[in-house]
Amino acid sequence: MAAPIHRFADLRLDPATRTLWRGDVPVPVPPKALDCIGYLIEHRERAVGRDELIAAVWGKVDISDNALGQAILQARRALGAHGEAIRTVPRYGYHWQLPLLPEPADAPAEPEPMPPVAAPATPPTATTRRAPGPDARHWRWAIAAALLAVCAWVALDRLHVGSPDGAPARPAVAARDVLVLPARVDADPEHGWMRLGVMDLVAGRLRASGQTVVPSDNVVALAQRRDGGTDADFIADLLRVTGATRAVTVTAEASAEGWVVSLASAEGVPAAAVGQAPDVLDAARQAADQFARVTGFTPAPSAVGDAEKAFTTLIQQVDAELLAGRLDAARQRLDAAAPDQQGRAELAHQRAQIDFLQGRLGAAEAAWTDLLTRVSAADAPVLRARIHNGLANLAYVREDLPAVIAQAEAAVRALDGQHAPYELGRALIGLASGHGAQRRYDEALADYAQARVAFAAAGDRLALARVDAYQGLLDFARGRPGDALPVLADAADRLQAFGALIEELHTRVGLVYAQLALLQPAQALAQNARLLELGERVGDPRRRHYADLARARSLAATGSLAEAQAIVDALGATAAADPAGLLAQTRIWLPLVAGQLALMRDDPADAIAEAAGAIAVTDADDAHDRSTAYWLGWRALQRAGRSGEAADLAREAAAWNGAHDHAGARIRLALIEAGAADARGDGTAAQAAYDRALDEADAWRVPADLLQVARAYTDHLIARGDLARASVVAGRIAAWAGSDFEAALLQVALYRAVGQTGAWRAALAASRTLAGERAIPPDLLVPPPSRAAPDADAGRVVGSEAVPPRTMAAR
Repeated sequence: MAAPIHRFADLRLDPATRTLWRGDVPVPVPPKALDCIGYLIEHRERAVGRDELIAAVWGKVDISDNALGQAILQARRALGAHGEAIRTVPRYGYHWQLPLLPEPADAPAEPEPMPPVAAPATPPTATTRRAPGPDARHWRWAIAAALLAVCAWVALDRLHVGSPDGAPARPAVAARDVLVLPARVDADPEHGWMRLGVMDLVAGRLRASGQTVVPSDNVVALAQRRDGGTDADFIADLLRVTGATRAVTVTAEASAEGWVVSLASAEGVPAAAVGQAPDVLDAARQAADQFARVTGFTPAPSAVGDAEKAFTTLIQQVDAELLAGRLDAARQRLDAAAPDQQGRAELAHQRAQIDFLQGRLGAAEAAWTDLLTRVSAADAPVLRARIHNGLANLAYVREDLPAVIAQAEAAVRALDGQHAPYELGRALIGLASGHGAQRRYDEALADYAQARVAFAAAGDRLALARVDAYQGLLDFARGRPGDALPVLADAADRLQAFGALIEELHTRVGLVYAQLALLQPAQALAQNARLLELGERVGDPRRRHYADLARARSLAATGSLAEAQAIVDALGATAAADPAGLLAQTRIWLPLVAGQLALMRDDPADAIAEAAGAIAVTDADDAHDRSTAYWLGWRALQRAGRSGEAADLAREAAAWNGAHDHAGARIRLALIEAGAADARGDGTAAQAAYDRALDEADAWRVPADLLQVARAYTDHLIARGDLARASVVAGRIAAWAGSDFEAALLQVALYRAVGQTGAWRAALAASRTLAGERAIPPDLLVPPPSRAAPDADAGRVVGSEAVPPRTMAAR
């Protein structure tokens, strides 16, 4: 019987002929994109996880998220106006949205099908864009970014096979890190699970003998990136990225007596081992234990008794299916378990994992909650910790930070005295994220430090890269972009090596904002090409839009206003059509960036409207975003000459500030206070407020904030004729005049004010180099008036520290 034709909107998909039709016209669709559409339609009653979709469409797990993201993008393009039929389920996968239409009574004969077009080898390139100078750096953003990345990792948790409950800790002997490669299996296709299953069992047995073994999910992630080359080159690359010193090859062959599993290593001292048994896992266990002895380790005890051995084999098979992303196959194995195995807690935990990965959160929560009443920390501490970590995963998805902390703390307590570094690391990451979101930075840093120790003990380089990314984001949240920058840059490159796209995207966004906070716009712009690529590959348009806004910010900072505006306009259209199509943080920041762009193109009316929108959407307790919106609105009102409204907004900001305490917010509100005092002619109050803002900026030590203060304060001082003090204040940011347009403009204004014509010309030339599409204020283009006898102090610029005031405080 032919597969039914799926009809939806003005389209129909014929699985039998593998053709998508729009009316009577066939729509070209790359083969994998067509398979994705078909599978999502067939499972439209539920969300489909990314791993499940990869396994179903490609038939194997060695496929990267990049390939899936590209296929989904091609599928949405083929669906045209109905591309929203494929909804991204954040931190999980995809779900088909459109209802199917009934088959017409007299369906016409189908036209001849058009074969699907071949997918391009690489995604089409897009023009690189640039974007607006930033004013975004606060703890909420950094923690939000960290949580998004953490969820991307933890919510797709894979089982790590480690030491069983009660296993002794690794001996003190220095073990060489071992990497076990996917098995080469010479058998029928029905044994496809063995490729990763045998690999994982061997890795687990070597780990249990006391060796440090690269986790299997690290190996799978790296194997997905293989793009040709010799086996030797591939192995050398794996060893380089993981830091392992020995790679173990595994071969499984069917024989008349059952199975023969062979292990071999050529690095360092060659070693080899062979196991033979009727069951492939028994043969693998024999070979792994023999290999452990050959390399100087003692194998851990194996399961005794036929029943326990059968149960251990089942657990390993289910783990292999989970590692390969074959969730339905894993569930089928659990459902087929023997009656005496069905009640075992380990199986209930695996079933709950599958429920979680397939979006059945209620079922997963009920199962894990019930398991806590059955599994004690005394009898099965590692399993109990895994259950608590599973419940922490649920809390992540639900953004329930107190529950994350509570479950993570329970997991840590359960693991006291156990050697289960991966589970401990997961629990500590949960604690760090919760503590960081509550601004308990010292505790969060301690959590991250302990997590690094745990993951290092587990040999998990991928987890270590993630921890470094989270810690870099935390450093940024604490107002230390200089500390965050090298950590984020290194973590981003390591995540890229592992193909961890979502985490890399969020890390590179953090890197862009750190570079902008450090007044390094050119370096921030250098991230745009990779962010554009990541945005296309992750498959989740909300994350792509999140990266797009970062691209827009880094670009406007280099003067590419038109490209920045195009990005912002596109994001604005998305927000208007479907607010849920943007992450909450993107929706909040969008009007701030749009308003900043409006000021750059000298459109204060538009900036006023965007600032009002930003004030409306920011939380009253979000000190950074709300103060940024006030500062934007006040400058725009001043620029528009609406001094009465500007004074009203200044009073509103001052009243709001009474209940908020954030260094960046204090700086911006002090600047508003100073500007308002200037506007009403109270020079004494203005001077005091500017001094307070400068003191705050000195303590905060973020160059972008110091520049805001310097540009406004220097304008004030020049207007009052206090050129000596203006030189000192402007000199605080002189070091960035060669890289940042605003700092360069400040230099121009200062040299013009003090009458240094030669220096003014040089500074003006530098400003023009950095300007891009930004206009230089006309008054700065006028040469300094000649001075017969300039005041020595007033005209003096302190060493190389003089820095130009940004001549218009309202800019």
